[in-house]
Amino acid sequence: MQILRTYVPDSFQNYNHLIVCDAQREAAAVDPYDAEHLLQLAEQQNLSISAIWITHEHGDHIRHVNELKAATGARVYAPAGCVGKLAADIWLEDGDKLSVGDEQATFWFTPGHTPAHGIYFVDQQEPALICGDTLFNAGVGNTRSGNTDVLFESIERIRRDTPHHTRIYPGHDYLPNNLNFALSLQPELAPALALKAEADSQTPDTRTVTTFEQELSFNLFLRLDDADLEQALSERGHSTGSALERFKALRTLRDQW
Repeated sequence: MQILRTYVPDSFQNYNHLIVCDAQREAAAVDPYDAEHLLQLAEQQNLSISAIWITHEHGDHIRHVNELKAATGARVYAPAGCVGKLAADIWLEDGDKLSVGDEQATFWFTPGHTPAHGIYFVDQQEPALICGDTLFNAGVGNTRSGNTDVLFESIERIRRDTPHHTRIYPGHDYLPNNLNFALSLQPELAPALALKAEADSQTPDTRTVTTFEQELSFNLFLRLDDADLEQALSERGHSTGSALERFKALRTLRDQW
């Protein structure tokens, strides 16, 4: 299985993804913003789109679900909590398995950004996490439509269950700004400085695909036990007595960034 990441022009910095079964030349499209863009990519790669996987109900993630379904006949899979918010063929619960061709993925329920959000874990030799707006490169999702305490639990679940060599595929290209935020709190964080040097010379299409192990080195929301981070948060007047308090402080500061 391979993951084709594509940056969607004229979007909200959205990435769309095709989850590909090489043997059958079938693909699942995740969170289609622009159906024509995905259809062109599929045609270039000699793929048929046989499934549509949704992470959550926000408009920029379901914008062209109906158009892509009409063009391909693909079945739509979405979190069960999205019933009434979009049209789907299969409603997913935590731990459900999904297939594309001969390949398989697992749905993880990860609320917080929204109450119904879920992500897709592809378990293979080089595993992948298609994580929508729950986990970003060097950051996490906002909670304007959700709950920060709940997102904390989802991120802790991801930390616990994600193999370190997993490749991370978020729903947006927020890496440069997220790195700048991280460095505003920890200006000497070497892994963040190194990745920023890469990102500054890249485009969204050529952006580094990070591993979870890399994220653990510069994503502050995954580094809540770091003493320097705790000091930086305390100096800004935030409570730091627990991991949850530190997470909430980071989310508040990122919202103001």
